[in-house]
Amino acid sequence: MKRPDFAIFVDKDGTMNLQDKRLDNIFKLIHSMNGIIIPTTGRTVGDIREDLSGNKLISPPLLIGDNGGSIYSTKDKEFISKKTLDVEKVEDTISRFVELGGNPEMIRLTDGEFIYAIKHPDIQSYYTRKNTVKYGKDIDHLLEIMPEITKITLSGTKQQMQDMSEYVKSLNFWSDMGKTKFPTANYQHYRLDVAHKNINKGNAVHAVVSTLKPSFGYMCIGNGENDISMFKQAIDDNMMIGIMADSPQAVIDEMQDYKRLKKKR
Repeated sequence: MKRPDFAIFVDKDGTMNLQDKRLDNIFKLIHSMNGIIIPTTGRTVGDIREDLSGNKLISPPLLIGDNGGSIYSTKDKEFISKKTLDVEKVEDTISRFVELGGNPEMIRLTDGEFIYAIKHPDIQSYYTRKNTVKYGKDIDHLLEIMPEITKITLSGTKQQMQDMSEYVKSLNFWSDMGKTKFPTANYQHYRLDVAHKNINKGNAVHAVVSTLKPSFGYMCIGNGENDISMFKQAIDDNMMIGIMADSPQAVIDEMQDYKRLKKKR
Protein backbone atom coordinates (compact mmCIF):
# COMPACT_ATOMS: atom_id res chain seq x y z
CA MET A 1 0.00 0.00 0.00
CA LYS A 2 1.21 3.49 -0.87
CA ARG A 3 2.38 5.50 2.12
CA PRO A 4 -0.44 7.95 3.03
CA ASP A 5 0.13 11.53 4.09
CA PHE A 6 -2.31 11.08 6.98
CA ALA A 7 -4.72 8.56 8.48
CA ILE A 8 -8.03 9.03 10.26
CA PHE A 9 -9.29 6.22 12.50
CA VAL A 10 -13.05 6.55 13.00
CA ASP A 11 -15.44 4.67 15.25
CA LYS A 12 -18.75 3.71 13.64
CA ASP A 13 -21.69 3.56 16.08
CA GLY A 14 -22.39 7.00 17.52
CA THR A 15 -19.63 8.59 15.43
CA MET A 16 -19.90 7.86 11.70
CA ASN A 17 -23.35 7.97 10.11
CA LEU A 18 -23.06 5.80 7.01
CA GLN A 19 -26.44 7.03 5.78
CA ASP A 20 -25.22 10.61 5.55
CA LYS A 21 -25.03 11.38 1.83
CA ARG A 22 -22.10 13.75 2.42
CA LEU A 23 -19.90 10.93 3.68
CA ASP A 24 -19.06 9.67 0.19
CA ASN A 25 -17.70 13.11 -0.73
CA ILE A 26 -15.67 13.16 2.47
CA PHE A 27 -14.15 9.78 1.63
CA LYS A 28 -13.29 10.99 -1.87
CA LEU A 29 -11.78 14.23 -0.52
CA ILE A 30 -9.57 12.36 1.93
CA HIS A 31 -8.43 10.03 -0.85
CA SER A 32 -7.65 12.96 -3.16
CA MET A 33 -5.40 14.42 -0.44
CA ASN A 34 -3.49 11.11 -0.18
CA GLY A 35 -5.15 10.37 3.13
CA ILE A 36 -6.74 7.20 4.39
CA ILE A 37 -9.84 6.79 6.55
CA ILE A 38 -10.00 3.57 8.57
CA PRO A 39 -13.29 2.52 10.22
CA THR A 40 -12.37 1.22 13.67
CA THR A 41 -15.28 -0.52 15.33
CA GLY A 42 -16.44 -3.11 17.79
CA ARG A 43 -18.50 -4.67 15.01
CA THR A 44 -17.22 -7.44 12.78
CA VAL A 45 -15.34 -6.66 9.59
CA GLY A 46 -18.14 -8.29 7.61
CA ASP A 47 -20.73 -6.08 9.27
CA ILE A 48 -18.96 -2.78 8.54
CA ARG A 49 -18.14 -3.91 5.00
CA GLU A 50 -21.80 -4.75 4.37
CA ASP A 51 -22.92 -1.38 5.75
CA LEU A 52 -20.46 0.49 3.53
CA SER A 53 -21.62 -1.43 0.47
CA GLY A 54 -25.30 -1.03 1.36
CA ASN A 55 -24.90 2.73 1.55
CA LYS A 56 -22.92 2.75 -1.72
CA LEU A 57 -19.80 4.13 -0.06
CA ILE A 58 -16.22 3.65 -1.14
CA SER A 59 -14.69 0.80 0.83
CA PRO A 60 -11.53 2.02 2.61
CA PRO A 61 -8.39 -0.10 2.04
CA LEU A 62 -8.31 -1.18 5.69
CA LEU A 63 -11.01 -2.07 8.22
CA ILE A 64 -10.50 -2.65 11.94
CA GLY A 65 -13.17 -4.79 13.61
CA ASP A 66 -13.88 -6.55 16.91
CA ASN A 67 -12.45 -3.58 18.87
CA GLY A 68 -9.05 -4.13 17.28
CA GLY A 69 -9.15 -7.91 17.21
CA SER A 70 -9.31 -8.02 13.41
CA ILE A 71 -7.54 -5.94 10.77
CA TYR A 72 -8.74 -6.58 7.23
CA SER A 73 -7.42 -5.54 3.82
CA THR A 74 -10.29 -4.83 1.42
CA LYS A 75 -7.83 -4.70 -1.46
CA ASP A 76 -6.39 -8.16 -0.84
CA LYS A 77 -9.67 -9.48 0.64
CA GLU A 78 -7.92 -11.07 3.57
CA PHE A 79 -7.24 -10.56 7.26
CA ILE A 80 -3.90 -8.96 8.02
CA SER A 81 -4.26 -9.96 11.65
CA LYS A 82 -6.82 -11.73 13.77
CA LYS A 83 -6.67 -12.59 17.48
CA THR A 84 -8.67 -15.70 18.33
CA LEU A 85 -9.87 -17.10 21.65
CA ASP A 86 -9.08 -20.46 23.23
CA VAL A 87 -12.14 -22.68 22.64
CA GLU A 88 -11.97 -24.27 26.10
CA LYS A 89 -12.02 -20.85 27.75
CA VAL A 90 -14.95 -19.84 25.55
CA GLU A 91 -16.81 -22.94 26.72
CA ASP A 92 -15.95 -22.08 30.35
CA THR A 93 -17.32 -18.57 29.81
CA ILE A 94 -20.56 -19.90 28.34
CA SER A 95 -20.98 -22.46 31.15
CA ARG A 96 -20.46 -19.80 33.82
CA PHE A 97 -22.98 -17.49 32.14
CA VAL A 98 -25.61 -20.24 32.14
CA GLU A 99 -24.83 -21.08 35.80
CA LEU A 100 -25.59 -17.45 36.65
CA GLY A 101 -29.01 -17.79 35.05
CA GLY A 102 -28.04 -16.45 31.65
CA ASN A 103 -30.13 -17.40 28.64
CA PRO A 104 -28.02 -19.28 26.04
CA GLU A 105 -30.06 -17.58 23.31
CA MET A 106 -28.52 -14.30 24.43
CA ILE A 107 -25.01 -15.43 23.46
CA ARG A 108 -23.42 -14.29 20.19
CA LEU A 109 -20.04 -15.29 18.83
CA THR A 110 -17.96 -13.87 15.99
CA ASP A 111 -15.13 -15.17 13.82
CA GLY A 112 -13.95 -11.72 12.75
CA GLU A 113 -16.28 -11.61 9.76
CA PHE A 114 -19.56 -13.32 10.66
CA ILE A 115 -21.82 -13.19 13.71
CA TYR A 116 -23.11 -16.55 14.98
CA ALA A 117 -26.35 -16.65 16.97
CA ILE A 118 -29.02 -19.12 18.06
CA LYS A 119 -32.07 -19.13 15.80
CA HIS A 120 -34.79 -17.21 17.64
CA PRO A 121 -37.59 -14.96 16.25
CA ASP A 122 -36.47 -11.84 18.15
CA ILE A 123 -32.84 -12.32 17.14
CA GLN A 124 -33.75 -12.95 13.51
CA SER A 125 -35.86 -9.79 13.57
CA TYR A 126 -32.95 -7.83 15.07
CA TYR A 127 -30.69 -8.93 12.23
CA THR A 128 -33.39 -8.92 9.55
CA ARG A 129 -31.34 -6.82 7.11
CA LYS A 130 -28.00 -8.45 7.79
CA ASN A 131 -26.32 -11.02 5.56
CA THR A 132 -23.38 -11.47 7.92
CA VAL A 133 -25.24 -13.54 10.53
CA LYS A 134 -25.22 -17.34 10.68
CA TYR A 135 -27.68 -19.27 12.86
CA GLY A 136 -27.48 -22.50 14.79
CA LYS A 137 -30.02 -24.52 16.77
CA ASP A 138 -28.02 -24.16 20.00
CA ILE A 139 -24.62 -23.12 21.34
CA ASP A 140 -23.05 -26.53 20.73
CA HIS A 141 -24.11 -26.29 17.10
CA LEU A 142 -22.58 -22.80 16.79
CA LEU A 143 -19.28 -24.01 18.23
CA GLU A 144 -19.29 -26.88 15.72
CA ILE A 145 -19.78 -24.68 12.66
CA MET A 146 -17.44 -21.86 13.68
CA PRO A 147 -13.91 -21.97 12.20
CA GLU A 148 -12.54 -19.81 15.04
CA ILE A 149 -13.76 -17.34 17.65
CA THR A 150 -12.64 -13.73 17.99
CA LYS A 151 -15.31 -12.34 20.34
CA ILE A 152 -18.11 -13.37 22.67
CA THR A 153 -21.06 -11.08 23.33
CA LEU A 154 -23.35 -11.85 26.27
CA SER A 155 -26.65 -10.13 27.03
CA GLY A 156 -28.55 -10.20 30.30
CA THR A 157 -29.11 -8.35 33.56
CA LYS A 158 -26.68 -5.76 34.83
CA GLN A 159 -25.68 -8.04 37.72
CA GLN A 160 -25.05 -10.97 35.39
CA MET A 161 -22.82 -8.84 33.20
CA GLN A 162 -20.92 -7.48 36.19
CA ASP A 163 -20.38 -11.01 37.53
CA MET A 164 -19.28 -12.23 34.10
CA SER A 165 -16.90 -9.29 33.73
CA GLU A 166 -15.11 -10.42 36.88
CA TYR A 167 -15.13 -14.05 35.78
CA VAL A 168 -13.59 -13.46 32.34
CA LYS A 169 -10.79 -11.48 33.99
CA SER A 170 -9.79 -14.72 35.72
CA LEU A 171 -9.56 -16.29 32.23
CA ASN A 172 -7.24 -13.49 31.13
CA PHE A 173 -9.86 -12.03 28.78
CA TRP A 174 -10.68 -8.38 28.06
CA SER A 175 -14.28 -7.18 28.44
CA ASP A 176 -16.40 -4.11 27.80
CA MET A 177 -19.86 -3.61 29.32
CA GLY A 178 -22.75 -1.37 28.31
CA LYS A 179 -26.49 -1.14 27.74
CA THR A 180 -28.01 -2.79 24.68
CA LYS A 181 -31.30 -3.00 22.80
CA PHE A 182 -30.51 -6.56 21.71
CA PRO A 183 -32.67 -8.36 20.73
CA THR A 184 -35.39 -5.81 21.55
CA ALA A 185 -35.56 -2.85 23.93
CA ASN A 186 -38.23 -4.72 25.94
CA TYR A 187 -35.55 -7.01 27.36
CA GLN A 188 -33.80 -4.03 29.05
CA HIS A 189 -30.53 -5.90 28.74
CA TYR A 190 -26.91 -5.03 29.37
CA ARG A 191 -24.24 -6.58 27.15
CA LEU A 192 -20.69 -7.72 27.71
CA ASP A 193 -18.17 -8.01 24.88
CA VAL A 194 -15.39 -10.47 25.66
CA ALA A 195 -12.16 -10.75 23.65
CA HIS A 196 -8.43 -11.46 23.87
CA LYS A 197 -6.75 -9.58 26.74
CA ASN A 198 -4.31 -7.70 24.53
CA ILE A 199 -7.03 -6.53 22.15
CA ASN A 200 -8.11 -2.92 22.00
CA LYS A 201 -8.43 -0.21 19.39
CA GLY A 202 -5.29 1.52 20.62
CA ASN A 203 -3.10 -1.50 19.91
CA ALA A 204 -4.66 -1.86 16.46
CA VAL A 205 -4.04 1.82 15.69
CA HIS A 206 -0.41 1.45 16.79
CA ALA A 207 0.06 -1.64 14.59
CA VAL A 208 -1.40 0.06 11.51
CA VAL A 209 0.48 3.33 12.03
CA SER A 210 3.76 1.47 12.59
CA THR A 211 3.29 -0.22 9.22
CA LEU A 212 1.87 2.64 7.13
CA LYS A 213 3.97 5.42 8.71
CA PRO A 214 1.69 8.28 7.53
CA SER A 215 3.88 11.28 6.64
CA PHE A 216 1.96 13.85 8.69
CA GLY A 217 0.53 11.61 11.38
CA TYR A 218 -2.98 10.52 12.22
CA MET A 219 -6.16 11.33 14.14
CA CYS A 220 -8.62 9.21 16.13
CA ILE A 221 -12.34 10.04 16.33
CA GLY A 222 -14.86 8.28 18.57
CA ASN A 223 -17.44 8.56 21.31
CA GLY A 224 -17.36 5.62 23.70
CA GLU A 225 -15.42 3.75 26.34
CA ASN A 226 -14.03 1.30 23.80
CA ASP A 227 -12.46 4.29 22.01
CA ILE A 228 -10.44 5.36 25.06
CA SER A 229 -7.48 3.12 24.18
CA MET A 230 -7.07 4.67 20.73
CA PHE A 231 -7.49 8.17 22.18
CA LYS A 232 -4.68 7.43 24.63
CA GLN A 233 -2.50 6.00 21.86
CA ALA A 234 -2.97 9.19 19.83
CA ILE A 235 -2.18 11.38 22.83
CA ASP A 236 0.95 9.34 23.59
CA ASP A 237 2.05 9.86 19.96
CA ASN A 238 1.26 13.61 20.14
CA MET A 239 -1.54 13.19 17.61
CA MET A 240 -5.05 14.66 17.54
CA ILE A 241 -8.22 13.13 18.93
CA GLY A 242 -11.84 14.02 18.25
CA ILE A 243 -14.46 13.19 20.89
CA MET A 244 -18.13 13.49 19.93
CA ALA A 245 -20.05 16.14 21.86
CA ASP A 246 -22.63 13.63 23.11
CA SER A 247 -20.01 11.22 24.45
CA PRO A 248 -20.38 10.07 28.08
CA GLN A 249 -18.95 12.70 30.41
CA ALA A 250 -16.77 10.03 32.01
CA VAL A 251 -15.00 9.49 28.67
CA ILE A 252 -14.43 13.22 28.18
CA ASP A 253 -13.17 13.66 31.75
CA GLU A 254 -10.78 10.72 31.48
CA MET A 255 -9.24 12.07 28.29
CA GLN A 256 -8.84 15.56 29.74
CA ASP A 257 -7.13 14.08 32.81
CA TYR A 258 -4.91 11.91 30.61
CA LYS A 259 -3.81 14.92 28.54
CA ARG A 260 -3.02 16.90 31.69
CA LEU A 261 -0.93 14.07 33.10
CA LYS A 262 0.98 13.74 29.84
CA LYS A 263 1.88 17.43 29.91
CA LYS A 264 3.36 16.97 33.39
CA ARG A 265 5.61 14.08 32.32
